[in-house]
Amino acid sequence: MATLQEPTRELRRLASRIDVGMGRYLAQRGTWALTTEWEALRYGWSLSNLALRHAEATITLARTDMALAPSAWVTARAATEAAARCLWLLQPEDEWQREARWLALLHEGARLGTRSETRDSHRIVAQSEQIGAFATAVGAKLPRGTAVPGMASIQSILAEEGSGLAEFYVLASQYTHAAELATRSSRADLGTDAAYGDFAGPSDWLQPVWMAWLSFRVTAVRLINLSGSGTPEALALVDHQVTKTRDALVTALQTQGEPLR
Repeated sequence: MATLQEPTRELRRLASRIDVGMGRYLAQRGTWALTTEWEALRYGWSLSNLALRHAEATITLARTDMALAPSAWVTARAATEAAARCLWLLQPEDEWQREARWLALLHEGARLGTRSETRDSHRIVAQSEQIGAFATAVGAKLPRGTAVPGMASIQSILAEEGSGLAEFYVLASQYTHAAELATRSSRADLGTDAAYGDFAGPSDWLQPVWMAWLSFRVTAVRLINLSGSGTPEALALVDHQVTKTRDALVTALQTQGEPLR
């Protein structure tokens, strides 16, 4: 299909800068977690990678067509949810507490096969039963006093992290679930004043691309810190460059009288 709205120069620059920045954090995060004996670290690496792929999808959309903003809110929300699960999993400093949280996520996954909507899918049911039995067996071998916890809500995890992630998650959920807010990219005003079309502009992109960036970044930082290597100064320069490019987009929006979302 033809491009409906070419991305602005400032949006393209921010997308490119974030792409480079994620590559730098990815290189520093590495794959060390996959070489450890701890399941939680390996699972955390997988969640970090999931956040990365959703963030990359958001950036790809930003470079393609500004009319795709609604989809970018969905992919960026997915990145924040993956980040929240990763942060919750890897939050404890104690290794066994992290392992207990890994088992909580496995038990959550096992419940997929118990839903009424999936009970006729023999493959899903069999996989869920296998995962549940495995998690129960491993849980029985946890050290005395280490219990498998319930998972905190995504909103509370993101609120604790800060940076506006929780607010974004709630707003982006409106796009994921096709609520009224999501239709505003194709509808202006109401009643007899309503107009319909593709109204997404550069201001609609500020939050998705920024939150996609933050979502992968926070998971990479946690894994870097757990590696014991510390965050190198070079990544501080990456942060500065990305923030500077974001500020340029904000300035352009303000100059054009665009609302900041």
